[in-house]
Amino acid sequence: MTRFSAFISYSHADSAVARWLHHSLETFRIPRALVGTPSPFGDIPHRLPPVFRDRDELPASGDLGEELRSALADSRFQVVICSPQSARSKWVNEEILSFKRVHGEGRTLALIASGEPYAGGDLECFPPGLRFRLAADGTLSDVRAEPIAADIRPGKDGRRLALLKIIAGLTGLKLDALARRDAARRQRRLAIVTGLSLGVAVLTIGLAIYADGQRRVAESQRRLADKSLEFLIGTFAIANPATENPKTITALTILDRVSKRASSELAREPAVGAKLLATTGEIYFNLGLPKESERDLRAALALEPAQSEGRALALLKLSTLAYKRGDPKQSLDFIAQANQAYDHDAAYAPSLAAKVAERRAMVDYVAGRYAEAAKRLDGAANLFRALPGDHRSELGGVLMNEAQALVRVRRFAEADRLFAAASALYAAKFGTNHVLTATSIQNRAWADFENGRFAEADAGIGRAVAIYRTVLDDDHPSVAASLILTGRIRTARGDFVGALAALDKARSIYTRLYGPTNSAVGDVDFYAAEASSARGDTDRALRYVSVTKLIYDASYGPKDPDQVELLMLRSRIFARANRPDDARRDCETALKLQILLDPNDDGIIGTRRICAAIGTRRIY
Repeated sequence: MTRFSAFISYSHADSAVARWLHHSLETFRIPRALVGTPSPFGDIPHRLPPVFRDRDELPASGDLGEELRSALADSRFQVVICSPQSARSKWVNEEILSFKRVHGEGRTLALIASGEPYAGGDLECFPPGLRFRLAADGTLSDVRAEPIAADIRPGKDGRRLALLKIIAGLTGLKLDALARRDAARRQRRLAIVTGLSLGVAVLTIGLAIYADGQRRVAESQRRLADKSLEFLIGTFAIANPATENPKTITALTILDRVSKRASSELAREPAVGAKLLATTGEIYFNLGLPKESERDLRAALALEPAQSEGRALALLKLSTLAYKRGDPKQSLDFIAQANQAYDHDAAYAPSLAAKVAERRAMVDYVAGRYAEAAKRLDGAANLFRALPGDHRSELGGVLMNEAQALVRVRRFAEADRLFAAASALYAAKFGTNHVLTATSIQNRAWADFENGRFAEADAGIGRAVAIYRTVLDDDHPSVAASLILTGRIRTARGDFVGALAALDKARSIYTRLYGPTNSAVGDVDFYAAEASSARGDTDRALRYVSVTKLIYDASYGPKDPDQVELLMLRSRIFARANRPDDARRDCETALKLQILLDPNDDGIIGTRRICAAIGTRRIY
């Protein structure tokens, strides 16, 4: 049985295409209707087996090396990314010849990225091993081959169809069946997300009209209703599959059009426009699109009066976006604005007071003031419990955050009780197959990890990831967070290759969402440094630390609890590398900063003991 579904051969000039292809193949979900279909390689699985992509420059020697030959032999297919650069690459051609000698002629697929096949000269994109068949003795003959090729050049297949062609080749599925099922799945996603988005929009507009109708005459109610209906009909009309290529319509297409039209066309109806933009901002937030979420929330603020419930809620959501991107100062500013943006004697005031208390506690949490965060969250939980109506979702979130803060200060028994209470609330309200249920499972797995219960943590994160893969897109930040925890657990269990693979995927997601200098990317590299150090690769570990240091300096400044953690990480790396002087230096620097930040920090005693023990015994 082969380990890899495919081996990607490419010139390093085509690295960007190789990264896209590798990610797309490994994350592609086979349409449910085709899973289990018999194929020449067994029943079709939910996902393809792993794909091998060499990430390092090949050696200057005249041989591919044992690792690459082994990977070629253990791959079911080979995919060659074809370009003039790969056509001239000695190593790409050697990989093709090596693969064909083991597997024969029929399992080498081509993906044309640039150039022309069989054009000769500087435009030729097929390497010689792809253009011609092998002779009986394994050398290249002059018999022309006809490789199966997908084409991503402008005006050709396009990336989606090209990907489906490659997947059809790897699985033995018929391309038309795969394409039809894939299109149907994308249309179902479009219908679901669009229905939810616009359903919420219709509801909020209806509520706005109802509230407005209490003050206005019947004629005004009819005018607003007509305007809202006209707006929604117009949105569907400009995304009509009868007049537009259905392949270009996505759920985000319609959501983006709702957002843009609301900003430009509802300025004269601020109550309706503000509600609608706040709704699209919330939807973007839940889809893991922070830039679009902030854009619409700010647009909603421009339409809200100086004091209103909607204004306060939009500011609180902006505060959440701020601390998630590592900006606690701006988060506190939004919270202060929210606290001034509503009537504290209004009927809705108790609910907003609870939300303000929760957001304020979370700023303490991201700043590393965990004991203070736990106290504030306990107070917020009591405020939510006192509210009339069903607030199980909000209460579950507060309890889970409080439990995480308690884990940070090693109060595991209290945290376990809160995790159990949060999980029970979510299961009762949403059932087991829900993103919040998955989040509660993931956080419990993290607590088990922090408490040294690695087997329980491994099982828990596995359950959480299974739910995420069912209900979220692959690039959602919650998926990235679960991958970070997966990497940490694998490091603790000695699976360093698996740990770094999970962390690489998390880094890619965060970089695409937030940019390469965001604090979340720094967090990924922090744990990648830990895994590399435990693996024995000190140089790589220190490179990760250097990148993280630059990000943390820009995000938090030099005096921050995360800087203490980073110094302690460097100390661990040096200790593992048998460099006790360097390890002691960084440990003592961390201790000084820890004392400066909070002289009453309970962890100071432990840090001091670690520093004193360096060089005398194994402490990491």
